[in-house]
Amino acid sequence: MEKVLKRCIHTKRYLNEVYIEVRKQDFQDACIDLYQNGAAILRVMFATDERQIDGTFKIYAVFSMPGRDEFFVVYISLEPDDLSFPALTYNIPAAHWYEREIHDMFGLVPEGHPDLRSLVFHDSFPPGSHPLRKDWTIKESDLREWGEGVLKKQPYDFMEVAGEGITEIPVGPVHAGIIEPGHFRFSAVGETIFFLEPRLFYTHKGTEKHFETLGFSEGIKLAERVSGTSSFSHSSAYCMAAERIAGIALTEKAKAVRTLLLELERLYNHIGDIGNMCAGTGLAVGYAKGAVMKERLMQLNERLTGSRYLRGINTIGGVSRDIMLMRDDIMTVLDTVTGEYKAFMKLLLGNVSHRERIESTGRLSRAIALRLGVTGVTARASGINDDIRRAHPHLLYDRLNFETHTTAKGDVFARMMVRAEEAECSISMVHSLFESSYSGGLTADRKEMPALCSALGYTETPRGSVFYWVKSDEKGGLFRVKFRSPSYCNWPAVPFAVHGNIVPDFPICNKSFNLSYSGCDM
Repeated sequence: MEKVLKRCIHTKRYLNEVYIEVRKQDFQDACIDLYQNGAAILRVMFATDERQIDGTFKIYAVFSMPGRDEFFVVYISLEPDDLSFPALTYNIPAAHWYEREIHDMFGLVPEGHPDLRSLVFHDSFPPGSHPLRKDWTIKESDLREWGEGVLKKQPYDFMEVAGEGITEIPVGPVHAGIIEPGHFRFSAVGETIFFLEPRLFYTHKGTEKHFETLGFSEGIKLAERVSGTSSFSHSSAYCMAAERIAGIALTEKAKAVRTLLLELERLYNHIGDIGNMCAGTGLAVGYAKGAVMKERLMQLNERLTGSRYLRGINTIGGVSRDIMLMRDDIMTVLDTVTGEYKAFMKLLLGNVSHRERIESTGRLSRAIALRLGVTGVTARASGINDDIRRAHPHLLYDRLNFETHTTAKGDVFARMMVRAEEAECSISMVHSLFESSYSGGLTADRKEMPALCSALGYTETPRGSVFYWVKSDEKGGLFRVKFRSPSYCNWPAVPFAVHGNIVPDFPICNKSFNLSYSGCDM
């Protein structure tokens, strides 16, 4: 840390965020010093167009270190006449998608990046368009060129594997069922996967650009719709960032409600995900039982909040309903689900054919998981003890007694068991939350948003950590919202997990990660 501070030209602290400005030529070294010497985790990396404020673009890299409830935000300013910056990817592989996204959305150039193919844009997107620049608008020429762009640009270059016996198998982007589009290009020897390259962002929605047209309160609804199964987690992280900007302290009651709903969201997702994994092994009864329990919990969600996906509850400064008053309904459903869940797991663990399909399948090593910065169940199943509820306690998590469940196996079975243990933990936490009473109302007093202030918001979704970085403009409106979903971190790890497995096992591997397309295609 001392090395980093020596390079800094300006530093400021806000709550548990330490902002460290360095010169462009020192950016790479400062980030590497944090990453290597402090074993820091790159949580998110992004750019902003601040030309209307101080005439520059800025690059931010947010790190945190195990055992410290602090975030170190290293940033640089780029003048409009020199839009390059030193790439981090060679030394910090977790930066590779962030830097490609910055190149697409802002036109800033990470010098030394090994792969600057377009990440977000597909062939039909107008060349030279960088939508997150403040002065970007859709022009008539763009509209004319939109569908013609594919004729003007070279087709996307998938990586090719040369050698005797290599067969390419394209899968997608359109899939059976109702899942969203994603293309998977396999290079296989017989049935064995030698290499996989996924291509996503077919459903890119321009969400971060859309945030800039909304007010702070309107932004909650948009955050809730980034990823349906993590709606409450996303809105909680967004509200947390806004509350930190405004200096709003939540009441105990509001913290309790948010904590409770976060754990109910985790519970219905984990049980549903375990059931979905059974579909990959052909265990139809397991899939059906998981779906029944998930449906029971989602019906509870609707009774509690009016939404199966827990939308419409979060507000900046608190929550709109006192869910704690519905204790009897919650506990009745939990008692039923707990009994069904125990029988469900006994069935799965006692089924030899199911276990044989998932043990030693889709193994992701701890070393690769660390280098790629994976998060959530995927990380913990590969031996990485990282959970935002523990690493950066918020809401009432510092009062709850719970363990971070990890295992070193890194295979499909490990990811199933981490979910299973966390589901039991969520049930226990819900019980614990009802053992106390909580002071205060549902919302704290609303305050005006200060101008040109920024803050992080975060929580642990069922898939892993989600981060929101929010900055206000000169009038206290929304200037920039950057969010990073867990799927964005974890998709790049899938090719490493499936290497050496057979093609028919790809669906099982994929279901064990259970990543969102929509949550990634922001």
